[in-house]
Amino acid sequence: MALAIAVLVMASLDFYAYSWLQSTTRPTDVVQNYDYFAGWAWLFLWISSIVLLALANILYWRVQQAWGLWTTFLYFAFFVVVQTFLLESMYNTFRNQSFPGADKFSAIPFLGVILCVVAAVIVFFDQFLVSRLHKKMFGVAPEEINPPVDEAI
Repeated sequence: MALAIAVLVMASLDFYAYSWLQSTTRPTDVVQNYDYFAGWAWLFLWISSIVLLALANILYWRVQQAWGLWTTFLYFAFFVVVQTFLLESMYNTFRNQSFPGADKFSAIPFLGVILCVVAAVIVFFDQFLVSRLHKKMFGVAPEEINPPVDEAI
């Protein structure tokens, strides 16, 4: 439920930013409103990802299923890709057409890739730490220590 709400809010914020890039008003208004909605989208992405990661950690602690952790990573990575590759490239194209003296190069897509890799590493180590803490706190199940031996062999 929390993931669905986060996806809807992020999709709305990204759509508003995208719609401003399609606007026919003054270029300075487009840039200002795009920056406004893109800024809120980044802020919401960070906050919602942290909240979803906390909820995924609770789920992983209780039932030892890591799908919540990796779903949170996919949510984060998807919207980072949307914002860095799709929206930022459209924004740079708009800015270059509207303001000819502006910079032609943007490093934002490269930073998006780095951000996704760092997020994957964080989720991996988070899963590792939570599983180790869970085993340390509750011990190892007896089946894991001495697996049953088939007497027919």
